[in-house]
Amino acid sequence: MSLASHLRRTSFLCLLGGFATVTVQGQHPDPALEQILTRVEANTDRYKASVPSFFCDEHIVSQELHDGSVKHETTIEALFRVTRSSSPLQTLEESREVSTINGRPSGGKKLDMPISFSGGFSRALTKFLSAEHRQCFNYDPDPSSLPPGTEAFTFTANEGASGQPGCSSIQAGTTGKFVIDSSTWQVTHIERTVPHPIGKDSAVRGTASVDFAPVTLNGKTFWLPLTVTAFTTETSRTNAFRFTATYANYHRFAATSSIVPNAADPTPP
Repeated sequence: MSLASHLRRTSFLCLLGGFATVTVQGQHPDPALEQILTRVEANTDRYKASVPSFFCDEHIVSQELHDGSVKHETTIEALFRVTRSSSPLQTLEESREVSTINGRPSGGKKLDMPISFSGGFSRALTKFLSAEHRQCFNYDPDPSSLPPGTEAFTFTANEGASGQPGCSSIQAGTTGKFVIDSSTWQVTHIERTVPHPIGKDSAVRGTASVDFAPVTLNGKTFWLPLTVTAFTTETSRTNAFRFTATYANYHRFAATSSIVPNAADPTPP
């Protein structure tokens, strides 16, 4: 996932792009935790391989804040699409068709949000909870109090694996957490925080999270994002930025076509 700000036209680096999974080399991880990670990763692989193209309603609030007060805010209503590419890998591609900006028809205007975000549907789970990235992180159970039927786990970047090709995008100092539904092993929440320097301000940290819930598409159930949030911390030198998007009214997207007689063709005898 990636997030960008227009502060001094400086692009934010990916806030949620870099989730992955793994344990320190030489450790002997808890077999129960290993089993949970394996089941979660299997669900991630199934989602990546089988979720169809779909669209839904998207509501965005993008803000720049100073001392807790909003300095600039943009609200957007859009039709959000996730489609499978035609490439051999069939990657998931995100796009949006904006209908209104601050309550007015967009008229095809270019978006100018204080902070923008992408990747919540296509990369959050794949990058953080997939077998190919297991080596990039250390995992531990999270003892936080949670509703019955859920379990939480924390993860930190495995600095010992930073030289591995699959872990090159993982930032040192990355921390995160994910929550699963114990009956289905599906992820209900994932978040990640990283050091996020803006210009010469190295004190800024960036956090992004996704909340998931079951959605039925053409008779099949998939766990899809309902809320995506991303924000940066405020410092004495840099304002804070916050992005919140909610999603609803999911539908499977299927292009249809038909062949009709050409009116210019001669009528057969």
